[in-house]
Amino acid sequence: MSKNLVWFRNDIRIYDNKALYNACLSDTDEVIGLFIFTKKQWNDHFMSMKKLSFLYQNVIFLQNELLKLNIVLYHYECADFFQSIEYLLYFCKIHKINNLFYNYQYEINEKNRDILITQKLSLQGTFIKAFHSNILVSPDKIKNKNKMSYRKFYFFKKKIINYLSNKIPTCYPIPKKRIFIRNTCKIDYIQSYLIQFDQNLFPIGEINAKNQLKYFCTYKLKDYLLKKNFPFYTNTSMLSPYLSLGIISPKYCLEVLLKEYKTVTLNIILNSPWLNEIIWREFYYHLLIGFPIISKSQSLFSWEKKITWEDNINYFNAWKNGKTGFPIIDAGMRQLNKTGWINNRLRMITSSFLVKSLLINWREGEKYFMSHLIDGDYALNNGGWQWSASIGSDSNPYIRIFNPLRQSKFFDKLGNFIRKYLPELKNIPNPYIHNPYEWIIKQNYKINYPKPIINFQNNREKFLLMYHMAKSPIN
Repeated sequence: MSKNLVWFRNDIRIYDNKALYNACLSDTDEVIGLFIFTKKQWNDHFMSMKKLSFLYQNVIFLQNELLKLNIVLYHYECADFFQSIEYLLYFCKIHKINNLFYNYQYEINEKNRDILITQKLSLQGTFIKAFHSNILVSPDKIKNKNKMSYRKFYFFKKKIINYLSNKIPTCYPIPKKRIFIRNTCKIDYIQSYLIQFDQNLFPIGEINAKNQLKYFCTYKLKDYLLKKNFPFYTNTSMLSPYLSLGIISPKYCLEVLLKEYKTVTLNIILNSPWLNEIIWREFYYHLLIGFPIISKSQSLFSWEKKITWEDNINYFNAWKNGKTGFPIIDAGMRQLNKTGWINNRLRMITSSFLVKSLLINWREGEKYFMSHLIDGDYALNNGGWQWSASIGSDSNPYIRIFNPLRQSKFFDKLGNFIRKYLPELKNIPNPYIHNPYEWIIKQNYKINYPKPIINFQNNREKFLLMYHMAKSPIN
């Protein structure tokens, strides 16, 4: 009989958890779990308080679910990864752990932590068993002809769809209830983790995440392509916070999708719009694994270092607070600040505006998003910001610059979303809601809303000049 420890990290679930499943293979082994809170480390990497609170409450939910399996989840709070290493060594020694099971994390600090853990625990006689459980396909399976990770989404998607067409990954079942349990443990009440977030949007727990996925696939998926970009509708899955913490897995998303649409051909499902978003997530993870410099906030292209950002602090503050004078930008940023979430279209519009209109370094926006998003995920957030800055994995041969006025008119035609988050514009007539100062000046109307802080077209030209000068081989 062995004593097995499951070290939970960003995989706080019991279904399709490869580490947990493998730890429980033998009925005679004793299995316990551990979660280590490293608040200072997370703060240093800009984890939002909403995400921290969401994490904390979902860890409590996980603890209760594991108890139903006669598995005790212990917990510990320390400052950073270095202290977590020391504690894990101590924990394994005190509890006489024979085998440590965990699922991989891919950011560079996490990878370095795990390398040290493996080296030190081997000296204590503890065996390490690690697994890929938070991505669809193991990274060694999706490589280009040079055995490297793909840099462009188009080629990555083509390869992974071909792979999935031949081999659909299966989810690991919930382990059977253990024969015995020695003691119990309860997570202490941590007041500082209890910040408010909208539990109607993001209910706590793996069960609720599964229900939300089922509801989305049953009732919303058919209109997903038509409505996903319109911020006033809630027609997206809203599952990103659960995926970022591993409360559900991407394999489970695919499993539910296949069950819900049994009569649809596999090729149609694999090329469906929502699964395309899951594949984008997969792509950014594989990119992070293949190119570790991304974890150091570096671009894949060295010429990006030659861009001279203006970094106007007043513009940056206006963008953060939703006071740029561009209603769709301001409404999006105020929704982010209030809820910790905005849809993907708004992320693209607001990030493009910061980088290509306000001429501010994309890294500043990346950090701000992470510090406010309830679904903050380094691989996805970094990949999205590099894409928005046109220095990342965008396959387009041209520079995409979102025009906020056009985007606003198309995706919030009647201004419903704008009025929801910018109540000061509630009396602006529909034809002027996207560019209110045109009407305000005509009517001599007094309003507590700023004029546009820049000339969009002028700054568009400035960005293109900056970009092409940096990219030019003669500079």
